[in-house]
Amino acid sequence: MKQSKPYLLLLLAFALACHKQPSYQAIGTPYTPNYSLENNKNDIEAFQKMDEAQMPAPGGIVLTGSSSFRLWKNAGQDLAPLPIINRGFGGSTTPEVIHYIDQTVLKYKPKVVVTYCENDMFVDKTKTPEQTRDSYVEFTRLVRERLPDVQMYYVSMKPSPSRWERRDEVIKANQLIKDFTKKDKNHGYIDVWPVMLKNGRPDAGIYLKDSLHMNAEGYRRWTEVIKPVLEKGYGR
Repeated sequence: MKQSKPYLLLLLAFALACHKQPSYQAIGTPYTPNYSLENNKNDIEAFQKMDEAQMPAPGGIVLTGSSSFRLWKNAGQDLAPLPIINRGFGGSTTPEVIHYIDQTVLKYKPKVVVTYCENDMFVDKTKTPEQTRDSYVEFTRLVRERLPDVQMYYVSMKPSPSRWERRDEVIKANQLIKDFTKKDKNHGYIDVWPVMLKNGRPDAGIYLKDSLHMNAEGYRRWTEVIKPVLEKGYGR
């Protein structure tokens, strides 16, 4: 039986749409944190007080994740005029970000969610690259349940000098997460790795004395990479 052209076009459109639906299936073994998910409760309480004083308008850009965002004190200025809501906290892991997802992400009804979190692989009970990917996939699933059309971005884990010996694991985790984001039309991957290297190694000149966190030059480089992506994503 010959199918009509409109029917075939409809099937094609459906197939393309399905192709862009991500799978939230885990690829690693199950992981249960051996640490409290409320280690950074004080930071969350501080956010609550800030919101009580002045609640950000809905439709902004939420930055969530760990200390590389928390210490980006000038994110609002560096990324202006984009409406930045910086809710990075402590030295958090993705399970902690998930634990506080209502207080640090969903309550703001954002148009864009940007995540940076590199500590999962470096806690006492360390994760494999696959388990690290799975945690971010679960975070994505929970965001999509409440905000199905929100634009999401994952900022690649950076090449930290103090963690350089495990760079192959970090590179693998970054690639697994990048592959996951490709399956979602409203999900992007922002690679900050190249601008943080010098002669193939982490550029010591952009890090603080702890060889983990960044100085002003490091954030300037991040701004150069991240801002154009967010401008495009926010304006879509």
